[in-house]
This record gives sequence, structure tokens and C-alpha cells, in this order.
Amino acid sequence: MKTKLITNRYNPVFYWLFMLIFCISCSMEREQKKVVIDLLGETIDSLKYSMFVDSIEYIDIELTDSCLIGKIADMDVCRDHLFIFDEQQQVIWHLNREGRYLNKICKQGGGPDEYTYINHFEYDEKRNQIVVLAPWQQALLFYTPEGKYLKTVKLGMKADDFKISPQGGFILSNSGSDEPAAGIYYVNDYGQEMKCLVKRKKNHLVYLTFEWELCSYGDIINFMAPNFDNTVYHFRNQELSAKYFFSMKPELKHNYKKSVSLQKLEDFIRTSYLEGEKWIWATYWSPGDGLRIFIYSKDNENYWISKIIVNDLDNKDIGRKTSITDNNTFVTWYENEDADKNPVIGILHLK
Repeated sequence: MKTKLITNRYNPVFYWLFMLIFCISCSMEREQKKVVIDLLGETIDSLKYSMFVDSIEYIDIELTDSCLIGKIADMDVCRDHLFIFDEQQQVIWHLNREGRYLNKICKQGGGPDEYTYINHFEYDEKRNQIVVLAPWQQALLFYTPEGKYLKTVKLGMKADDFKISPQGGFILSNSGSDEPAAGIYYVNDYGQEMKCLVKRKKNHLVYLTFEWELCSYGDIINFMAPNFDNTVYHFRNQELSAKYFFSMKPELKHNYKKSVSLQKLEDFIRTSYLEGEKWIWATYWSPGDGLRIFIYSKDNENYWISKIIVNDLDNKDIGRKTSITDNNTFVTWYENEDADKNPVIGILHLK
């Protein structure tokens, strides 16, 4: 009798424990569901902006003797400011939200407060500072938006892209390199290597450096695994999690244990990736089959694959993508119709 009473008393506990484990297992199964995508069989000829873009906002950049923009590589569009990385002139242009010139960060040189060459930047809005990546110096250099030098953080590795971690430290990427140790790394505030988040596979050694390899929105840093892998990872609160599992078909025909010329590549390789709050954008290319554009809706779990994108909202050009994706937007830029004027910024407000 005593045993029966104890069993009855604890049955509800076991029941709810079982239900909790079952729900967690179901949640993990849903989260880890792989989406299989056929880059050949599911391709449509064109994808219209109206399928995923709600509206387009254009910003004309003021042209002055002090502000003549060369080649835009990336931008950060904030509430009150615009920061534009001019790769050609190695300058960070600082403008107000309406495109009026304020000042520039132009520190190319050999001094302790200067960079030899930069390939990426970030505006740290929380601390109101500009951080630039100088890969040849293996360093991050910090400036105020007005151009005053603050400090340098030496890195223990050469990086092609970086992001500031909101909780401290930095995410570095050299995943486009053809080195076996290439991948995504986390380092602390002093640039010391802490841990490898995702390493490149040894049989995927094709050299391909993207315009950017890391994205972010809110307090999340996000990226796809290097090269031929297509898992989307999120780094948040110092923890890494795999969020979306994409499997691209056709299967790889070859292993790439050493780098090969892209012109001799017989497989699709990912050439760009963007991710925002609601959308993922990636492009794939092969010499034989050309370009494929992949758009994925996180809300509806729908996707499209097309050869081209068409701006059917105002029939203008589709613009050139940049890596900034906050507030459910993709940011683009366009050559001005007047060749003597600065480029035009286009902000795609997504559905």
C-alpha cells in the first residue's frame, strides 16, 4: 500500500518530465529540419521585387569639393547618420541621414594611428566609434566619427571580415581563404584568439573571398558556414547555434582538397550572403550554369530561386547590395544617372 501511494504521488512528475523532453525533442527536430533546394530544377527566369520588397527609399548623396565618392564597398545607415566605405579612396564618408556631407575618416599611411589598407568597417553606435579592419596590419583601428584616432587592437590572425560582438569581443572571418585553418573565429576585446566557431572543411579548399562573409541585425551576428556548406549560424550572447539548414542540389561532383581556378569549377559555389530579421539572400554561381539568386522568407519558410531580379516597383535598376540589414531592410546603391554626381543610396524596406 505504501509503495502504491508513493507511485501515484510521483506519476504526475514523470508525466510532465516526459512531456517536457518530448516537446524539446520536437522543437529541436523542427529547428534542425533541412531544406533541400534544387538550383537547377526549381529555377525561375526572374524574381520581382514586389514579392519581397514593400517600398524603396532613395537618398541622394551631396556632391561637394570635399565629397567626391569613388567606389562604394559597404554602408551603415543609422537613424541620424550615414557611413559609407569608399574602397577606391580608402575613406569612410560621414553624412547625415539626408545625405549631406559632414566629414570623412581618411587615415591611410604608415603612422601608428593610420591604416595601410582597409577592407571592412563597422559603426559601433553604442560607443559612437568607427572600427576599421586593416588586414595587412592584422589589426582593428578605432576612430571617432569626426576622425580622431582612439586605439588599435592587434589580431592574432589575418581576417577578411569582422563584426563587433554586442557582449564584447569580435567575430573574425577568413573563411574565403584556401587554408585548412580558415573559418569563423571569436576573439576577445584584446584580439586574442578564444575559439574557432566553424572551421572550413579540408575538402572544400577553393579560394573565394566575398565582399562580406558576416552579417548582423539587432544583437545577432549571423553567417553561413564556409564555402560549399549552407548552414546558417547565429552568434548571440556568446553562444553559437545552427538556425537554418539548407542543402543545395545538385550534389558536388568533386572534392576540392586544393584550390582550383574558378573557371574550371564544375560545381555551384556560394558567392554572396545577406540575412536580416525576416529574409535571407544568397547567390550561387557556376561557370556552366551561371548565376542563381536564392531568397528565403523566415516567416513563411518559402523560397524562390531565379536567374535575375527585376525591380517592378519603379522599374529602376536593382542596385548593388551591401551588408547592412537592420530594421528589416537591405541597403543598395546605384550609379547616378548623371555621371558627374555621387551615387544614390537605395534602402529596400522588406515585407
